[in-house]
Amino acid sequence: MSSLGDRIVYALWYLASAALWVTASKYEAFGDNWLIAFAAIAALQFVIIVIHELGHALAAWRSGARVDAICAVPFVWDTSRRAVRFEPELPAHDIGGYVSYTFEAGGSTRKDMAIAAAGPLSNFASAAVVAGLAALLSASVLPSGERADPDPLQISAVDTDAPPRATRPAIRLPSEAEIEAMLETDRARRRREALADWGEALSELFIALSVILGLLNLVPHRGSDGAAILAGWRVLRGR
Repeated sequence: MSSLGDRIVYALWYLASAALWVTASKYEAFGDNWLIAFAAIAALQFVIIVIHELGHALAAWRSGARVDAICAVPFVWDTSRRAVRFEPELPAHDIGGYVSYTFEAGGSTRKDMAIAAAGPLSNFASAAVVAGLAALLSASVLPSGERADPDPLQISAVDTDAPPRATRPAIRLPSEAEIEAMLETDRARRRREALADWGEALSELFIALSVILGLLNLVPHRGSDGAAILAGWRVLRGR
């Protein structure tokens, strides 16, 4: 049975996800399609939870523990059987996944604290990496920071009734090959803009969800990473 703290954390997680979904319409990549935005956020949540749980698992392995299972709903990787099983429900105190590990020897409070902290730290680190990659992508895809002209072939109107001037240069219309080259350049630029739009949308949502998940897991409610860290700190302080 979940506690009040569990319910509050779950509510914050779902409210934050819903808020991001509602505001996702600002991204040109989704084109005001809420279904695409919902699918993108759901996929990003799964990836972020996997990163979080892998952070726990890697820390456990490095600490000498045996990792028994890694879960990111609805999938569980059973390390002993090397098989994936379906698990649609989680223990009441987990958000999206868990890692089960055992110390056969050499376990300690400090190691448990490090393993607990590794999940949120993985989220924060991945958010920082994605932010850096997004900045590089934006600079490389659209280095000038300008959008394509709405009509690359727009030609100013010419007054055919006006008398010719000797000083006025003749207007040469572009050839068919030049027009095709201009259109291809414009199409390539628009493809780069679409890539930049998707990069902006996915990177910003990834960063926001990663930070939110990391912070919520540090909240000390029953079974959370924050509770494990706080309990370990109290043990060490009492020594």
